[in-house]
Amino acid sequence: MCYTKRVLSVKVSKDNLLRLKEDFKDYIIEENVGYILFVAKKDGYMVTAYDNKNKNYNKVTFQGPDPLKIASIYSDDVNTIPKKKKISKESPIYIDVDFQIGSDEVGTGDFLGPIVVCAAYVDEETMKIIEEYHISDSKKLSDKQILTFVPLILKKVFYEAKVLSNEKFNNATSKGFNLNKVKAILHNFCLLRLHARFPYVHNVYVDQFCSSDKYYSYLEGMSKVQRNIVFREKGETYFPSVALASCIARYLFLKEIDVMNHKYNVNIPLGASEKVNLFSKAFIHKFGLEEFNKISKKSFANYEDVLNMLNPSLV
Repeated sequence: MCYTKRVLSVKVSKDNLLRLKEDFKDYIIEENVGYILFVAKKDGYMVTAYDNKNKNYNKVTFQGPDPLKIASIYSDDVNTIPKKKKISKESPIYIDVDFQIGSDEVGTGDFLGPIVVCAAYVDEETMKIIEEYHISDSKKLSDKQILTFVPLILKKVFYEAKVLSNEKFNNATSKGFNLNKVKAILHNFCLLRLHARFPYVHNVYVDQFCSSDKYYSYLEGMSKVQRNIVFREKGETYFPSVALASCIARYLFLKEIDVMNHKYNVNIPLGASEKVNLFSKAFIHKFGLEEFNKISKKSFANYEDVLNMLNPSLV
């Protein structure tokens, strides 16, 4: 059945929270995710309960066809029940729609072009934008869609982004940095800058690309490190902040590719396929190896393959 979803946040007493959890115990899909106590999914509804140790109530978010019907069972104070708002059928249901910061990256699987990391902030107003534009994982959206709607929202949302050229990436890898270490440094940079603007945000999410222990080990020796991060693979499907960051990062990446296309009067292919290698060979013939080193990731196997295609003696 296809529902028209709504979202509703209410205050629930500690006793009612225990009753709520007991009623939904057989439908809990997540527990203890950052400041999320538990997430339950039943009959088209998503229920998310948040930790609140300093007060005598907890915030609970209900998403589904008629959240007021369920929320009123556990929170009978009408003053705590805001006006419900409609969400389009196409909008995904995230396990957390509370205040949050999330980050994601693009370009790490592309032999040509930069790496872009973005961290995005989400609150109630941002959720309205996410719902209006049906923002989801950027990999599920076409480049045309990204280039159409992201410019419309950039001035309406809060984010921090870092674009790392391949010249700087190659310099880092020449010093022994691997790809994940570079990503960890970029994520940390963006998260710290954005969290400094919104220090009251407790929930910080990162689209997981390595274990949390490994992530923090990459940042050893740095003066400031963003802590208490929740890492989750395919984080953009769970957290709207990661989905928003994914779309902004993709947009910035595509704009950088567009700049490169105009600079060299070419059409740079994305990914790391044989098509990319053939383009790279033609690019080197036209502009030279030194120029090619500025747009390629030398740590990729593609680099050696391309040099072999030109002249095995170069490898």
